[in-house]
Amino acid sequence: MSLDHIADFHTSRYGQPVSLAHLSDPHLPPPRLRWTSLFFNKRLLSFLLWKTQRRLAHLSSVNQQLLEKIRSHGNIAATLVSGDITNFGTYEEYQSSQHWLKKLPEPAIVVPGNHDIMVAIPPEKSLHLWGEWCDDVFPFVRVIDHVAIIGLNSAIPTPLFTAYGCLKKRQLAKLETLLDVLGKEGYCRVIMIHHPPKKGLLPLRKSFLGTKAFARVLQRKGAEIVLHGHSHNATINTIEGTKIPLVGVGAASLKSDHPQKEASWNHLLLTPKEHNWHIALTRQNYKGQVMETREWVAPIRDDR
Repeated sequence: MSLDHIADFHTSRYGQPVSLAHLSDPHLPPPRLRWTSLFFNKRLLSFLLWKTQRRLAHLSSVNQQLLEKIRSHGNIAATLVSGDITNFGTYEEYQSSQHWLKKLPEPAIVVPGNHDIMVAIPPEKSLHLWGEWCDDVFPFVRVIDHVAIIGLNSAIPTPLFTAYGCLKKRQLAKLETLLDVLGKEGYCRVIMIHHPPKKGLLPLRKSFLGTKAFARVLQRKGAEIVLHGHSHNATINTIEGTKIPLVGVGAASLKSDHPQKEASWNHLLLTPKEHNWHIALTRQNYKGQVMETREWVAPIRDDR
């Protein structure tokens, strides 16, 4: 697979750090919706939950504070959003969310979440409207200097009371090819996906199906870090059978007394030093408090 099709955001001297912001699950307040879009499908229950519960916990004011903290940080090359920008995945929400995406602190890179694809919806009324920030064919790649961000789509329409996700065989096969090619080219490979691909982080009805198949691909081809959303929980784990970090984040609009669940963002600093990638993670809450720091080192593979 050639890298000719990959979007390159910036180019600079190899060896400079790349600074990324990662957030997820903002669940933006919906605009005025046509009632017909809520009839006889899963959206109606979700709408009732929004009216009675979620709108009281997911606050625009909290999200704005979070974005201001990212803006004040400066020197961010891109903002990665791992899904659930909307609540019901309606055409109106895709339209209105464009304004939010355009005002993010830095150019955004987006993958959809289960709320964004709650029911089947034509691409021209959904992901095509996010074309500036996301492809409608997965996986896609965005390159920033020596860092390759790989966007995956684990979101599928599911039955009532479920929110599980998966990667179909074709997407998984393309991921394996991309990881191999990008690894040989010496890129730092950052995977972004909505559902956390690890067992035990969520109940089965909300979990990622196919964790073993996903892990086998990464065991064979490698990756430097995997970022996810969905859990509304700032956990740090590893992909099964590897040392590859699997990093979550609190929902980007959630007001909570739980320090791992309250609105937060991950700051990633990715630096090539000698023959290794140095990955530094700092998690901050929406008030600007540093909640956690981690560092990892991964060998650079370069077969050019």
